[in-house]
Amino acid sequence: MVTYGQSLSGKVVDSVRNEPIPGAVVYIPELKLGATTDINGKFAMSPVPKGTYDVEIKVLGYATVLRQVTVKDSATCNCSMCSSSCSANEVVITALGNFTSTERSPMPVTLVPHDILLQNSYSTIIDAISTQPGVNMTTEGVGTTKPQINGLGFDRVLVLTDGLRQEDFQWGDDHGILIDPYSIYDAEIIRGPASLQYGASAEAGVINFKTQPFAENGTTQGSVLTEYQTNNGYIATSEDVGGNHNGFVWDLRASNEEAHDYWDPKDGYVWGTAWMQDNARLTLGFIKSWGYSRISVSLLERRIQVPDGNRDSTGRFMFDVPQNGQLYPGTSDFLAYNPTIASDKILGEIQTWWQNSFNLGKGKLGVDIGFTQSIHHDIDTGTVGQGNFEVKDIPYSISYQLITNGYKLTTGINGTYEFENNYAEPPAPYIGDFEIPDYTDFQAGGYAILSYQPIANNHWLISGGLRYDFNNFIGQPMYLLNAGTPEQKDMSDSTTGAVNQFRAFNKTYSGASGSIGASYQLPENNYLKLNVSKSFRAPSIDELTSNGVNIGVNAFQQGNLNLNAEEGYQVDFAYGNNGKDISFEADGFYNVINNFIFPVRVSSKLGGDSMLQGVPFYQYIANKAILTGFSGYFNIHPSDTRWLEIDNSFTYVYSYFPNQTDSTQHIPWTPAPRLTTEIKLKLQKTNSHWLLANSYIEFGMAKYWAQNNIYSALYSEIPSLAYTLFNAGVGTNFVDTKTGRVICSLYINCTNLLNIGYADHLNLAQYFLSYNGSPVTVTQQSQGIYNMGRNVGFKLLFPIGGHKVNETEMKGME
Repeated sequence: MVTYGQSLSGKVVDSVRNEPIPGAVVYIPELKLGATTDINGKFAMSPVPKGTYDVEIKVLGYATVLRQVTVKDSATCNCSMCSSSCSANEVVITALGNFTSTERSPMPVTLVPHDILLQNSYSTIIDAISTQPGVNMTTEGVGTTKPQINGLGFDRVLVLTDGLRQEDFQWGDDHGILIDPYSIYDAEIIRGPASLQYGASAEAGVINFKTQPFAENGTTQGSVLTEYQTNNGYIATSEDVGGNHNGFVWDLRASNEEAHDYWDPKDGYVWGTAWMQDNARLTLGFIKSWGYSRISVSLLERRIQVPDGNRDSTGRFMFDVPQNGQLYPGTSDFLAYNPTIASDKILGEIQTWWQNSFNLGKGKLGVDIGFTQSIHHDIDTGTVGQGNFEVKDIPYSISYQLITNGYKLTTGINGTYEFENNYAEPPAPYIGDFEIPDYTDFQAGGYAILSYQPIANNHWLISGGLRYDFNNFIGQPMYLLNAGTPEQKDMSDSTTGAVNQFRAFNKTYSGASGSIGASYQLPENNYLKLNVSKSFRAPSIDELTSNGVNIGVNAFQQGNLNLNAEEGYQVDFAYGNNGKDISFEADGFYNVINNFIFPVRVSSKLGGDSMLQGVPFYQYIANKAILTGFSGYFNIHPSDTRWLEIDNSFTYVYSYFPNQTDSTQHIPWTPAPRLTTEIKLKLQKTNSHWLLANSYIEFGMAKYWAQNNIYSALYSEIPSLAYTLFNAGVGTNFVDTKTGRVICSLYINCTNLLNIGYADHLNLAQYFLSYNGSPVTVTQQSQGIYNMGRNVGFKLLFPIGGHKVNETEMKGME
């Protein structure tokens, strides 16, 4: 029964026994607002703005329920829940702009719930999601990671935080995503073109990271987390506190991470892989009858070494420049929490977001605006940056959503105004490294998305829309006198002898994107999905204008101002089942991209690969590309054996350029096929003064096949070998039996259990090799840098304000 009002209340009961369910979380994702049912199964939350909302009800041991509720005066949402042994019952997705479930979304969607992020050890938030179906990551050391979806990465994957664009050098492969992993509560991954809502950068898909939900009304709560990992001595702490007082919401988080060099069985300690990061994030807001308004401010600084593989003839790592008369790093250097000795980067990210939603007629008006400043310093040797620049963005979005009679209409405009400037030439003897020019980039796009789910026959959901994007680059010229010497200076074009580093340009790109898809709910918990889409992406600034040594990737990169925009056409099809004992989904896709842009190693006039300024020379070109593949999962969670859960996933991508030779046939950096399996044993309660609740033991395996489908011309890419990793973990909550409150949670994980030496195909550090400072072309994996060896992580979480374990958890897995 649903009544209307500016509060939401109700009761949650067991569907079979009709008994109340205490501890169930009733959550409105759009508002980041929730409430927990009491011992009688009742809940209440206020204030709740007027409007229609999707409400999620979830609790351990029951299948998650999704309800749509309209709030006008005093709304009631009563719910009965069915028992389920599956721990992965998250269903609501928000990143598509109109709330729906994973089963009903026409596009393949993966949810990474909070428990998964909390129970595992990782260094970056991209690392945390990288084994999800269809998802991979490129790495240049433990702290530098970028996501891939369906074989595409970098500027083709859009990363969001709470639905807002993450603008931190998305186009670079040596920067990493600048997000504090401890600020992230859960994540949504859209696999496939999602440009309709967000624009051209979502050509491959969207990853929407979501921060901590707000506290319940009238409460203040938080947590203290500490973590240690054995391999690279990773030490992290994160403190969070937030409250909700009659609709005034706030949350404050501060985190610190640091690590020394990591170790692997082939290289030993890998010189140049230490890093550290600090982040502070504050959110303030109001939730009122008219809607909500909140502002978030985040300050992040990451300092990270960049390994270059410099060794002597015996393979021993060397300093790039002697340190205190020493040629080689010693044990104290490898174990130092100091990422300033080797080549390193200083990366800063300042973000301010103002998000608003207003009730307007029968719909909601969203108005968002932000400001981000991304700061970049490349330090090759010494203490002075040689590649120094900053990128500032003003992202904006105006949207309107209307829900009526089974229809959901979302329409609006969004984009960003970006401007970049290089810092002044550093003092001698340092030589400025100017990789891209000063430029401005204005992006704007308008869109309309309409979905329909018949009220009389809710088996169907049909969704489609159109978008048009406009993108204008204006680049400033640069002339260098005495280029490449300590006397290098930035001069005017009239200076005699000055070299043209960048020429002025004005490029405009525009194009349409669109999507139409449907999902259908079949009998016996089966469902089908089909989606057809067209994508559009303008070239990124580095693809257009790069003209210098990229210290982070150890290569000279040259852009191409003659590049055209990419246009892709993709078909996605999925079949799945969400039963009480098993659940599975199989997703297939076929993607054709015209004018696909990628860098290739340029051949020398004398034959072989060319070198420029002592490093390999790459230039951006374009070709027609085709990607096809399959991903899916198969999970076993027997209803009669609730202590057991077996989760499996598979990812396979095949790519090629039509009508090319064997050595240039495949798209670079296509991930190797992967199979993952995880067995989780959920333990019964342990009686003592401190009850052990939600305890588990898990064992995992990740099998990676060899990747021989590569762009092998001039050793642009080398084949990778097959390998298998084994993992294990345990976890529990310590609960005070007198109060029912969680004292702390403990999680222990071991990755690469057998300590094998391996190099992942997307580990770009395997291409870093120098002898006595002179770069060498890597022709086989054994020459470069391997991935991390065995690592054991310990994580402790102490709640603040207390969390009562619900009755189901207290009973344990009987």
